[in-house]
Amino acid sequence: MIRADRKAWEQEQRKKRIVEMAETVFFQSGYDGATLPAIADAAGYNKRTLYLYFKDKEDIFLAVVLRGLEGLRGALKQSVERIGLKSSGLRELAAAFFDFSMDHPQYLDLIMAYESRYFVYHNRSASADPDSHLERCQQVSDDIARLVTTAIEAGMAGGGVKSDLTAHQLMLILWGQIVGVMKILRMREKHFEAAFGIKRRALFDQFVGMVERALAS
Repeated sequence: MIRADRKAWEQEQRKKRIVEMAETVFFQSGYDGATLPAIADAAGYNKRTLYLYFKDKEDIFLAVVLRGLEGLRGALKQSVERIGLKSSGLRELAAAFFDFSMDHPQYLDLIMAYESRYFVYHNRSASADPDSHLERCQQVSDDIARLVTTAIEAGMAGGGVKSDLTAHQLMLILWGQIVGVMKILRMREKHFEAAFGIKRRALFDQFVGMVERALAS
């Protein structure tokens, strides 16, 4: 490895380490509770080193969120690819979202914080830097919305989804419903089956079935 390549590799490794350690800090403290000194301490660097790779705490936060968004997008895409053209894929998308939420609950929390603070859903101007973490998060978020919207459109074309709403409008309602249900299921993690007589996944599947029947009627 020549010297220039070695330096670039080392810089990339430092940046990766900062993101990985920042992820732990954001998972533990949330966006508001996380601080640059805490991130620097966790990574084993000083604040000056952080500024060599990131503009500010927001930039580091978005780098962490990007990892979560890419993971969610990957899970949703795989669920659709597995079924091919057999159905709209809405049930499979819902199952993939459930699994991601249960396996990576802290990522989901950060994604929700990102959506409330930074996601632009209308009249968006592209960032001056297409490689910025903000722009890349926006692009992945848009990809996720398109995945769900495309599934709804397929359901409408096949007759399995009937609604006076557009596919885009219905996507927003379904996103709100599924996020809300997942929040409830996660808040009631302990003793859930004892309290309600059903496992969380089974109840979630019942919810998805109710939505499917409502959309088909």
